[in-house]
Amino acid sequence: MKIGAIFATALAASLLTFGTVVLAAGEGQGVVVTVNDYPITSLDVDQRLKLNEILGGGKGSPDEQRKRALQALIDDVIKMSEAKKYKADPDDKTIDAQIEKMAKGSNTDSNGLAAKLKAKGSSITALRHLVAAQIAFNRLINALYKVKVVVDPAEIDKKYNEFSNDPRLQPVSVYEILEIDMPVENMGDAMSQQLLVARAADAAQFRRAFKGCDNARQAASGIFNVRIGKRLQADGRKLPKQLKSALDQAGAGGIIGPARSKTGVQLIAFCGKKSVAPEKPTRQQVETLLENKKYNVYEERYMRELRRKAFIEYKDAKATE
Repeated sequence: MKIGAIFATALAASLLTFGTVVLAAGEGQGVVVTVNDYPITSLDVDQRLKLNEILGGGKGSPDEQRKRALQALIDDVIKMSEAKKYKADPDDKTIDAQIEKMAKGSNTDSNGLAAKLKAKGSSITALRHLVAAQIAFNRLINALYKVKVVVDPAEIDKKYNEFSNDPRLQPVSVYEILEIDMPVENMGDAMSQQLLVARAADAAQFRRAFKGCDNARQAASGIFNVRIGKRLQADGRKLPKQLKSALDQAGAGGIIGPARSKTGVQLIAFCGKKSVAPEKPTRQQVETLLENKKYNVYEERYMRELRRKAFIEYKDAKATE
């Protein structure tokens, strides 16, 4: 299985040094299962679960996803155990090269990839383990079965066109907006209506001074209690129709309102709009995806036999449910 290209695509759409490849056993993390006397902890499962989500495998109920993550870790330990018998386990240099290839495909380096994975709740350790186990098992499959997977070009074209026409991968208009709030204290008081009128006058003063999002704070000079929020990125498809129309009419650098809000009076500045297109897989990546699918038939055949021979002991009864 070739996982570098697929990983790069998955990460773009939404990422320990192994001498002897080990999982990340976290402090205070209970052992869920041992495989051939090797422990797998709940931290290992958590990180593989997140990694699966990044790679597009986060489907099904939370329990189903966790069960798949645990089974994948069990399989990885079995793969590495078998690979070591035949001296087929990869060294650090080989793993590093694959990680760098993945990072480059995601327009970053290994450090950047590690940061992306950490931000998504996984780790570079979890990825290294996955890569090491897959490289090792590829070597075994090729040696034992002499596997040569060939994909029909017409099949590649069909799948590539499916990706190209996928609505989820079409360009999206992103609106950058800035909320300006002018609070009115004690909105339920008898004087609140008069205060709202006064704040509307403040809003009109702000509008006159407003020259664009970059000078919002300058425009608020001399006006009491103006709260300027952070710039927000909004998917144009999800904006209320009336708001979207008003923003388009105001144009980039414009401002709409004032309007009544829960806390007083609000203005919305339109900082600009851009088109964002999710990265689509290349034809080579689609070919790799289809090769992997065919390759999995051989992998599963071999894994069934290895699982039968492995000594697997569950320490947490819930893991078997």
